[in-house]
Amino acid sequence: MYSMKYIAYISILIWSILSGCATHRLGRSGQQKVADQVWVVTGSSSGLGRGIALEAGRYRAKVALAARNTAELEKVAAEIRAAGGEAIVVTTDISDSLALKALAEKTIAAWGHIDVWVNNAGVTVLGNFWETPIAEHSRVMDVNIKGTFYGSYYAMQQFRRQGHGKLINIASAESRLPTAYQSSYAATKAGVKNMGIVLRQELRLAGMKNIKVVSVDPWALNTPIWDHAANHTGHAPRMGLMDNTSKAVNAVMHAAAGGRNRDMAVGWKTHAAYAVHWLMPRFSHRVSSNIVYRHQMKLAPPAADTQGNLFTPSAHPAVTTDIKERMKAEKKAYKRGKRARSSR
Repeated sequence: MYSMKYIAYISILIWSILSGCATHRLGRSGQQKVADQVWVVTGSSSGLGRGIALEAGRYRAKVALAARNTAELEKVAAEIRAAGGEAIVVTTDISDSLALKALAEKTIAAWGHIDVWVNNAGVTVLGNFWETPIAEHSRVMDVNIKGTFYGSYYAMQQFRRQGHGKLINIASAESRLPTAYQSSYAATKAGVKNMGIVLRQELRLAGMKNIKVVSVDPWALNTPIWDHAANHTGHAPRMGLMDNTSKAVNAVMHAAAGGRNRDMAVGWKTHAAYAVHWLMPRFSHRVSSNIVYRHQMKLAPPAADTQGNLFTPSAHPAVTTDIKERMKAEKKAYKRGKRARSSR
């Protein structure tokens, strides 16, 4: 008889192979499902949110763009309209519940209903828990979990009125596999995941089968979050083994076009990490934090403390960043310095 661990190892292999299925671009039938849908995307001025909004626009969706940076939202809206979609700009501080209510109202005023609401807006602060200012921890909580909570609340009010809708909350692999130096971020993403589980159960018990809730768990992505993060580590923000942002964008498109009503791990790295965590939770926590320690505290060059984009909009918004190239250059510099020190 096969042992449970043997079955688990086989499952990891199969899981990792199949996990790429939702990270490719939507086919024609999926694109047709997204066409003419009404979307709300928070945090759509930069990073993953910008990528999601632009991709939905390419499929001719109607997209309400929400973030603090009005000028960047206007640029995203122009790209969506040029691609054949429709867009409205709603300048929004996600941590303000009344602003989220106004976002829902303006979207409904423009198009009459909401099909897909994506709670994507997020910020982070890097540093030891006890060395990070409490105001910065609080700001991460205000945006990542309270903002998602508020957005989910107003989305659910509208979905219940119209009898259908899909809520997509961007969680993270850190929701299940937290790592060192991101305590408040990991706490908020675990909260996002658990809120989604509760919402699905409440909808099931209420018999609301046409309202879906999907939590999407990306791996670390090459978005500008690493350039915009608040940071108190003494070193430049970075992460190892990053995925391309397009994987998470495509996963959200599949979630919107399909009938999913569950958590959705993105890519083979997240699937494999979750499987290892299931088998050896303490080991997985140690290994993942050791990897982060090496990349963040040993290989990264010195950097001054910063509040990043916690309290002001991002300075240089984009879907992706050149962080992979920066990390390669930093690694070469680290090795040159190490050789120079050893030759003395």
